[in-house]
Amino acid sequence: MNSGPDLILKTDLRDAVSKALQLGRPLLTHLNADTSWVLSIPYPEGSPRPAGRCLYNVLIDPWLQGAQSDLAAWFSRQWHVVDSSVQTIAELTSCLRDAETFTESTSPVSSKQNNTLQGTELEHQSLSYIDAVVISHEFTDHCNFETLKQLQPGTPVFATKKAAQLILSWRLFKKVHPIGCLSKLNHDWRKTFSEDLPSWLGIARITTNRDALYFHSAILITFRVGSESSERQTEGIVYTPHGINAEGLKVLQQASPPISVLALLHGLHDIRLSIKRLNLGAHNALQAQRISGSKYWVSTHDEIKRAAGLVNRFLKRKVWTIEDVLKEEKREKGRIEVDSPLADLRDVQFANLASGESLLLA
Repeated sequence: MNSGPDLILKTDLRDAVSKALQLGRPLLTHLNADTSWVLSIPYPEGSPRPAGRCLYNVLIDPWLQGAQSDLAAWFSRQWHVVDSSVQTIAELTSCLRDAETFTESTSPVSSKQNNTLQGTELEHQSLSYIDAVVISHEFTDHCNFETLKQLQPGTPVFATKKAAQLILSWRLFKKVHPIGCLSKLNHDWRKTFSEDLPSWLGIARITTNRDALYFHSAILITFRVGSESSERQTEGIVYTPHGINAEGLKVLQQASPPISVLALLHGLHDIRLSIKRLNLGAHNALQAQRISGSKYWVSTHDEIKRAAGLVNRFLKRKVWTIEDVLKEEKREKGRIEVDSPLADLRDVQFANLASGESLLLA
């Protein structure tokens, strides 16, 4: 009996999409064991949407299969150890379509939310179901040509500066947008909106002065929930696969209008290349969660991949668990009072999603 990641995605996604639409809440799906995701956000009630659609799907850093190599194979090459839950963009599109059309055919809630669902099966199959792509870094485990070339040319792509330049050179897409920065000088997230995004959705980047190359930065995806006629709260997803210096997230506290951080995607593993820290790990993540005040903390970019090349000889990985990092912090801080924020993670839900699993951000 097949119980691999592909089956997990197909069976879990239907139930997850159904709950997301019933509650009007976002859904986060892990496409592999590393750092490829789909963020599915229900269209707010009363907002325009394509016929037959209930969810807006943002594809993040897709690398589905094959090797990834930076500079040259002899320098650095990696492969997934755990199979991705889908091997192609066509498979992903099919899963997203099947989950959404299954839900709309069985749930009176989704039919009530969208009065434009009538249409033929052929019309449903012609829809992309991948509405936007976000690329956080120019490296091939984030910005993967073999995966990206499978997307429709009209798909809008939002990428950091170097990644956008690389993608433009491939001439795969009609619309490639460099992601603007949210900073102390520009803390209005509404300026990050684009004509190629719905009016209720924004994408920005957070950087710090301590990281001149912006290797340790974050992507902020903001969205408004509720109906068009109501006063809607703005929520945000912070995605930082290599980690961002936790102090840099204080800009979120100055955001105007205010943002409620729903989820922080930050890995647990501390990875170093000689003396250079590549992934900042659990200690930084713990501080980042406390500063951002996120409701969820989801681990990302922690897959221990099969690797070859010169770089692999100098990579050092420290694998942390939540329990271990809390214990060490308490030892370093000395005696901690029960009501101290260091005592535990009472106010955050931690999730380590396997390939193909989904998390409802309720």
